[in-house]
Parts: sequence; C-alpha cells; structure tokens
Amino acid sequence: MPTPPLPAALSSECLHCRSDLDRLLAEGSAPVRFRPIAEFARGEVWGHIASVCGSPEGRLYTPRKLVTIARHVGRIEKLASVFFDGTVRQYVDAGAHGTLIFSLLEWENHCLDLPLSALLCGALARHGLPPERVAILHPGHDPRTPRQQTLAESLGAVRAAGIGLVSLNLGCECGDSGLWTQLAPDLILVDEMLLSGIEPSALHRSRVAGLIAAERGKGRLVAMSGISSLAVCRAVMEMGVTHGAGDFIGRSNLTPSTIVSAAASKLMLEQRPGGADAADGTRHVLHRLLVPVPPAAPSDTADSVFARFENDAGVSAIAVVRDDHPIGLISRFDMVENMVRPYRQELYGRKPCTRYMDAEPVIVDVRLSLPELSEVIVGAHPRHLISGFIVTEHGRYLGIGSVQDLMREVTAMQMQAARYANPLTELPGNVPINQHIDSLLAAGEWCAIAYGDLDNFKPFNDVYGFARGDAVIRLTASVLARVCDPEYDFLGHIGGDDFIIVFRSRDWQARCQQALDAFAGEIREFFSEDDIELGGYVTENRKGQPEFHAITSLSIGIVDAAPGMFANHLSIARVAAEVKKKAKAIVGNSLYTNLRTYTHGEETEIM
Repeated sequence: MPTPPLPAALSSECLHCRSDLDRLLAEGSAPVRFRPIAEFARGEVWGHIASVCGSPEGRLYTPRKLVTIARHVGRIEKLASVFFDGTVRQYVDAGAHGTLIFSLLEWENHCLDLPLSALLCGALARHGLPPERVAILHPGHDPRTPRQQTLAESLGAVRAAGIGLVSLNLGCECGDSGLWTQLAPDLILVDEMLLSGIEPSALHRSRVAGLIAAERGKGRLVAMSGISSLAVCRAVMEMGVTHGAGDFIGRSNLTPSTIVSAAASKLMLEQRPGGADAADGTRHVLHRLLVPVPPAAPSDTADSVFARFENDAGVSAIAVVRDDHPIGLISRFDMVENMVRPYRQELYGRKPCTRYMDAEPVIVDVRLSLPELSEVIVGAHPRHLISGFIVTEHGRYLGIGSVQDLMREVTAMQMQAARYANPLTELPGNVPINQHIDSLLAAGEWCAIAYGDLDNFKPFNDVYGFARGDAVIRLTASVLARVCDPEYDFLGHIGGDDFIIVFRSRDWQARCQQALDAFAGEIREFFSEDDIELGGYVTENRKGQPEFHAITSLSIGIVDAAPGMFANHLSIARVAAEVKKKAKAIVGNSLYTNLRTYTHGEETEIM
C-alpha cells in the first residue's frame, strides 16, 4: 500500500517521529495500558480494556499521534501486529484470567482495511490465549462505502474466529449506520459521556437505565465505563448494570491489575444478597414494601391479564417480564377502563397484553434507601402514583410496590425519628443510636465508636446563658456532621453536650482530627479576643472567689469495635465512657484511642 505524502511543513518533524516509531517497533512492544473491568456480583476483576498509549519519552506522546504517524509512513499494520502481540504476551505473562478487550477507538479510519483476524489470531496462537477470552472494541463506520465495507468483512472474520465484538452504541439497532446490525456485539460498553449531567440519584430512572434494560433483555452484557465515585457506582449497580470500569474501580496501568480498589470491593460486598448492608434495615425497606405479584409474559393475552384483575381485587398492577427482566407495567385502572368499553374485549382480548403496558415504568432496585426511593417517586410522572413501581434485584424482577405503602412507611419512620430525635439538633437520640450499634454487632460488622464531649461547657453556660450554650451545641453537631460520610457513618446526640459517631469509614482518625481542627477555629466566634489570647476567662465561683475557665474545647474518645469484640451497645458504652474520660483529661481539643482488646466487653489483653 503506497505511503500518503507528508505535508511539507510537517516533513522535518515527522522524520523525527518516524525515527521514534521505528525504535518502538524494533523493540516489538507498543506502549499499552490496561483498564480493569469489575464484575459486580463477584466483586472481582472480570477483564481489561487494553489501549495503545503514547510514549512519554519521545514525540509520539499521545495514542492518536502514534497511530497517525504509523499510518502516514505505511507502518500501521506493523504497529497493529506489535500492539496485539505485545499485549497478549503481557496478559499471559501476568497470569490474568479475565477477558481481554482490545480498544481500537484511537485508530478510527486508520485500520479500516487491516487484516484484524489474521493479526490477532496469530498473536493468540503464539502465546496460548483462547479466542473466546478476547474481544475487539471498534467505533465502526458506515459499511456502504467500499473501504468501510472492508471493515465489516474484517470484523466478520474476527467474529468467525470466535473473538467477541464490543460496541459503544447503546440502544441503537442501526449502530454506525448498519455495521452492528450486521455484526451484533456481545458486549455494550456504555460510554462515560452518557453519564454527564445525570445525578447519581437519578441514574436508575433515566433514559439510560431503560436502554440498558433493553440490551440486557437481548442477552448482551452491559458494562458502564467512567465510574468515578462511590455514588455513581452504587447507582449503576442499582440500575441492573453487572460490569463496570473507571477510576473508582481501578486506574489504567501498564500491567493488568488483578484486584479492584478497596472502596469498590467494599461496596460490591455490601450490595450482595446477605452482604454487609443486610444489617442496615433502612437500606432494605423495599423488602418490606414489595408484593411478589406473579408477572405476565409479553405473549400473554389481554383477556388473561384482565381476568387476573377481575379475580383478585388486591392486585393494582402486573409487571410484564421477559427473561426475568421487567419491560413494562400494566395498571389495573388503565386496563379495566379500556376493556369495559363496548367491543374492546372482542376486538383486543386475544391481542398481546403489551398493548396496555406502560413501557416506561418506574423500576427501582430493592437496595434503594427510603430517601432515595422517595426522591424517585416525587420526580416521577403523576401516573405512577396510581400504578406504583417495579422492584428488582440486579435487574431481575422481584415484585410490585405501591405509593400508598411507601407513604405509610415514610410517615411511620418520621414519627419514629421525631419520637427519639434530640429536639435541639434533630439528631437521632439514644434509642436509634443503640439500635444501630446492635444491628452492626449482630451482623459481625466492624465499626469505630467516637464519643464526643465538650470541655468547660458548664461554666460557659453559666456565664453566657442557655441560648449561647445551645448555639455551641448546634455548632458541635454541625462540625461532627461535616466529617461524617452519610453513606456509611451514623451521627447521634445522646443529650446535653454528648455526641456519638458510629464510624464505618476506615479513615475515622483523619475525620476526627478534621472535626477537632474545625471546632477549634469556629468556637473562637463565641469569645472575645482578650479571652482567646488568655486561653480562657475569669469568673467568680459560688464562694465569690475568682476562677479561671479555659476556652470550650472538644474531646473525642474512640473505641475500635472489631467483630466479636463486643456483645451489644451496653458493653461498648462502658468502655466508651472510660475512653471519653481519658480524652477529657488531655488539655484542649483532643483525641484518645482505646488501645485495649475485649471479648464481649471484658478486657482480655493490653496492647
């Protein structure tokens, strides 16, 4: 194939680039980065996306420039051969056991007429990697032109060799003007750009969620890329996505990583049935609300579904399910209203029930928390207030939920919270604090109990009055709330100036220090500059004698509660009280960590 002429202005630069390219090809290994893909259900690495990357030591510092120069100088096929061979060799040498996906997204038009199957199969044969563990990700192009039709034929040969195909075209039957219609992909990689502008809490009810459900209904795997945070990862899991990639899962590396990040691994463990979240009843409220109404199949007749509504007055809606995945919802109100009209039953009774189906129902994952579920319903179309919503687990149908039951649950929980909340800070009081601790201990979950108390608070109350004292209490609550991770940590107000944080965030020590630093700065607003300089203030005691009181400070005592160490909240409370005393014995804003180990609350060893 003749080499395209180089623009005159670039000839000198490209000569240097060609020298860098020749050196790279002579080494027999193109620079490659591996992006791990996690399988959420197993909490493990499922595979990797391998992408050619630029060489930071030379002029070919970006993938696009590397590929473009190779095309210009007629070495694109050699570069592809080196890319395939070197990547397979690294993958096998690293002992990786997953699926290897070659990304050709940066190559675009440069590889339209490459013999992809021959190049890749040769590399697989040389290094002993089975074709079924390999796939190609290509953006694709309109196959109607001669050169682009060559691409379709090349990818067809790849498919014939047993190698998989991956597409970016979510929900598009005519992806790339027909290419993926001819060659149906095995996996859909949802591009991170589809996530932009969508809040994590709204992902599961977005149009993206519907498209993902449709692709999974066709038997295809769907993987979400660009997962950058815990909130996004949790949201896509609740949507029914089974695989994911992104910086939160694991960064691109020069070698294929074998484990996902610690944060991602923890989340996946908690989301498994019977996982860590099972101890937290607020995250499983839908288990109590759902009604396991048997679903209808898309082929069921309207007559058969109408008969079910007539025979069971308690059924308000019936889900339509294909391959365990819901595709719509039939409302009693809508179906009865239509079928009782003259001649409707005779005309449409034998038609598929999908005629009366709402194809865009509200679908929620069973692990959705009550606040998240309420947000979904509030933002939904008013028709869903009547029909209700579908409950799934990892995309599979579980049952039907009603808005009326949801409202009753919300009301009951609000009354429960109001009954035991501290009126000054509106934080949970003793009863919910104790219940939360006991639930974690019963489930064998680790937690760290932080007992916070104010030093020199009583004289401040006496001098400045209860109103100012209440303001300091609210300040303390605000400071502690800011350092808590609402996804994991629990903040409660025992009463007076005593607070409890039940940490499940592993960086609890840093969070406590942030709270101490913030309190030390913000408490200054309650004292004069003279008091600040002196470190306190002087008042008369009950005997009329002058007495010095230090600036109000915050003390935090920590009890690290490993699984099996404590039987219940009472045994923790005894130790926490001792630890708090030691923290208060330290002058100023202080943190004291318990260094003893216990078995069911009894000291067994001094560490």
